[in-house]
Amino acid sequence: MHILLLGATGRTGKIVASCLVKAGHRVTAAGRRDPKIQGVAFRQADLSDKNDLIKAAQGMDGVVSALASAKGNPVCSGVARALTGQDGMRYVTIGGAGVDAEGDQKGIPDRLMGWVMRRVVPEMLSDRQAELGILQQSRLRWTMLRPPRLTDKPAKGAVRMSFDKPASAAIARGDLAQAVVDTLTDHATVGRAPFVAG
Repeated sequence: MHILLLGATGRTGKIVASCLVKAGHRVTAAGRRDPKIQGVAFRQADLSDKNDLIKAAQGMDGVVSALASAKGNPVCSGVARALTGQDGMRYVTIGGAGVDAEGDQKGIPDRLMGWVMRRVVPEMLSDRQAELGILQQSRLRWTMLRPPRLTDKPAKGAVRMSFDKPASAAIARGDLAQAVVDTLTDHATVGRAPFVAG
């Protein structure tokens, strides 16, 4: 697949890019800066500009977003809103375990963590929650992965997905990156927001 990768300059995005290339995908990163990753092409784009983003996505088989929400910049929901009319395009985004979805059966520790996040990083969580709502109304073939806390520990090479509650408190970025690659071709996750754990 030819994948447009957003957020390739970030700590997680760089690992996702390498995993996509290793899996045989053709990868083009889009953003302000070239991530300078071997095997990854670059297309300069203003991700807050709907027309620029749609133009960057033209001809792609799918879009992967490893973007992080920033204070005062709801980029994740903005990207979802810009691409919402792209009929049938595969879209995989990395949300977080703090995002709530219908059918969740989070336990007390998970609900407590969500409460803390709503007070510590309210804009970030609000942006991701808005992103999910937009995706649910879109014509994209979307999946939002909801990982717990990310670590820089070595990947374990095994990932678990669940659809009702988080299965662990942390996941290595390398394992999350592999989950992104696997999800691209996993039709069972289309239109869903699974929790992903190491």
